[in-house]
Amino acid sequence: MNWRAYQARQRIAEVGDRFISYVEEGAGETVVLLHGIPTWGYLWHPLLPVLGGSYRVLIPDLIGYGYSDKRDGFDRSIARQAETLDAWMEKMGIERTTLVGHNAGGGAALRLASLFPKRIVRLCLINSVCYDSWPIEALLQFGHPETRRRVSAWTAVLLLKQALKMGFASAPPDDLLDGLLAPYATETGKLSLIRNAVALNTNQTMEIIPLLQRIAAPTLILWGEEDPFQSAMYGERLAWDIPAARLIRIRRAGHFAMIDRPEEVERHLVSFLSEPEIEERAA
Repeated sequence: MNWRAYQARQRIAEVGDRFISYVEEGAGETVVLLHGIPTWGYLWHPLLPVLGGSYRVLIPDLIGYGYSDKRDGFDRSIARQAETLDAWMEKMGIERTTLVGHNAGGGAALRLASLFPKRIVRLCLINSVCYDSWPIEALLQFGHPETRRRVSAWTAVLLLKQALKMGFASAPPDDLLDGLLAPYATETGKLSLIRNAVALNTNQTMEIIPLLQRIAAPTLILWGEEDPFQSAMYGERLAWDIPAARLIRIRRAGHFAMIDRPEEVERHLVSFLSEPEIEERAA
């Protein structure tokens, strides 16, 4: 599926004074997939056909990302993302869900699972930001306010493409990279992504460390071993700190494991989703 076909499937939900664009497909138990920076919901398109056949799959663009609200002048931190997602799930009639997060979306998922544990049936983290593993140097530089004035949208996308290529174990096709960065190829998109980069805050994953032990939901941690941005040691630490967690390393996969090894990620995720909930196990 190309990014234009994916974007054509998106719907819009108003959340307070902002709006979220999202894709919804399938019926049954709810699964919410969260992307990170600098991508958008299109990141998950390889998994949509299989998951959508058995589950109600929802893929939102975080505020400030993709085709969600990109107006200037609001907080895009993972703390605010988690709060907004909680309100969005309420609006979508989602009482409890399996939450799958990647990169900064994984950081938002960790905050949701720590602060709103009753919301989460299962948690899956894929090469997620956590602890003090982030932000990476390239995004710190991109988030400088002068980037807005010194770098055009075209140049920004070109630079981001080169940075993204490092996150794959095998060279990704250009059309995939173009699709992942399509929402940011305008001056409005560029500025929004700069604001998103400015909002990256290590403190917001550090402050929840004491709360990780509160996450009672079964937790699957999938980690591409060749990730140059988020070391697998952070996945190991999460597996130690979250009581019901287990770590699976994905060989020959980088930061974008769901694209490098889609069939393997899909197999582990489908198996995880088929496991009984904790209440059922206790019974």
